[in-house]
Amino acid sequence: MLSLARAGATDFARAEHVRLGLDAAPDAEARSLSARLLKDVALEARGARRRAFARAAAHRYVQAAAFGGGRYGLVNAATMSLVAGDARRSAELAAAALDHAGDPGRGEAGYFDRASRAEALTLLGRHAAAADMLAQAVACAPSSVSAHASTLRQLTMIAAETGGPTDWLEILRPPAAAHFTGHMFAAGDAAGEAALKARMADLLRAEKIGFGYGGLAAGADILWAETLLAAGAELHVVAPVSLASYVEISVRPFGERWIERFEACLAKAASVRFASRDPYAGDDEVFAYASRFAVGCAILRAEGLSTRAVQAAVWDGRPAVGPAGAAADVAYWRSTQRPQAILPFARPEPDARAPAGASPERGRGVKAMLFIDVRGFGSLRDDQVPAFFEVVMAGMAEAIAGLAAPPEHVETWGDGVFLVFGQPAEAAEAALSLLEAHRRLNLRARGLPRRLGLRIGGHYGPVHLRVNPITGTQAVVGAHVVVAARIEPDVAPGAAYVSEAMAGVLATSHADRFQCGYVGRTKLRKSFPPLSIFNLSRR
Repeated sequence: MLSLARAGATDFARAEHVRLGLDAAPDAEARSLSARLLKDVALEARGARRRAFARAAAHRYVQAAAFGGGRYGLVNAATMSLVAGDARRSAELAAAALDHAGDPGRGEAGYFDRASRAEALTLLGRHAAAADMLAQAVACAPSSVSAHASTLRQLTMIAAETGGPTDWLEILRPPAAAHFTGHMFAAGDAAGEAALKARMADLLRAEKIGFGYGGLAAGADILWAETLLAAGAELHVVAPVSLASYVEISVRPFGERWIERFEACLAKAASVRFASRDPYAGDDEVFAYASRFAVGCAILRAEGLSTRAVQAAVWDGRPAVGPAGAAADVAYWRSTQRPQAILPFARPEPDARAPAGASPERGRGVKAMLFIDVRGFGSLRDDQVPAFFEVVMAGMAEAIAGLAAPPEHVETWGDGVFLVFGQPAEAAEAALSLLEAHRRLNLRARGLPRRLGLRIGGHYGPVHLRVNPITGTQAVVGAHVVVAARIEPDVAPGAAYVSEAMAGVLATSHADRFQCGYVGRTKLRKSFPPLSIFNLSRR
């Protein structure tokens, strides 16, 4: 439930909390979770609703403190009292939080204890003392960037409520997350490589980059990877195709020496993601998709840590001549209006010939997909099935018909629906419109159980567009269709979860309309590795 709350699926988390009886459980953890859910509603609301939910959250945090929640419960109660408009009560609780006994310790426990003290001091307007305490907190756990980001969001929210300063909070700001890219080039010029890596290292320090996402092709990619690792930053690799094929297309042709360095970087990478696990089929669009995937991962990481996203590029300044490559990456990032750090790079006029490999496969496209089913359909009585189609399925049909960008492809079977769109934003709008339409249905009036809830899984990736030889109609098939299908069973009823690839594109280009909160990873299934999933909601 905490993962659901963090992801933004607050309504479902609250419903489950009540269903499991945790709202009345006499322990600090359950009361703190109940308070956290109320707090989330308050911070998303405005006016009287905001104040009412903040008061309720403060009350639950006080209960948590009474059941052993200690300083954490008291300081959160103080903050929620401030949001509720009760400054006097906020100050009383903040003072009580400071007076609470306890050994602060070291490590993360010491961090959170001192961060809670800093929050209480902030609520009391003692900003110099709060800054000193915050510095002590960070010293306890300097590498706990997720904890720093959580505290940063909390103290920034308090500053917004009080009009207080925020510059002293920069000590909490995690390192930047970067998308790195650059040209491929042959091995051989050791002095030139060393000079370029020195410039890369200077750039990483100047931009305070701690996380890097990108490919691992010969040339600039591998140099970026080596420089990130040498600086102690996290390296996250996004491979466009299977590793063996990637080496043959993008590493070996530029010199055997790159292969050992490729393997060394891969072994030290914090994670490896795949745009496709298949061999290269001559379609450069999969390389462009991999770059967009890496860009999205960097931006999602930055958003999750409340830090900056920046692109670090080695580029010769020439415009793109195809869908993939350094110039295309630079143009794609620039369209997001986020900061870029570009290292100029001199190289000969590139060869205009297509890379070696098979001819591009026809009937391929990169699409956004939704799989939808209805929880509880299988337990309906036979006499309820007609009403289900007349109400639930008809409601979905009406919502789909009202979309400004209708799906390019539709399939249905039983209560299942498969929709395909040209762009992730179109699929995201469809998913949320379907959920909103379903919530408006009066199920009980037609003799249907209220537990019927939509579950929607979404993904964005390359697919095969074919004609079904049996029906003669279009078919959308491939490994990425399976990815979308595998997400849906893990979705909380009444929610839409999307893959990291789809969440990344939405964060990159549509953050003003949609937000995607990290939920966790899908369950392990035979022949299908777990993947990160995000709860989709409106801004």
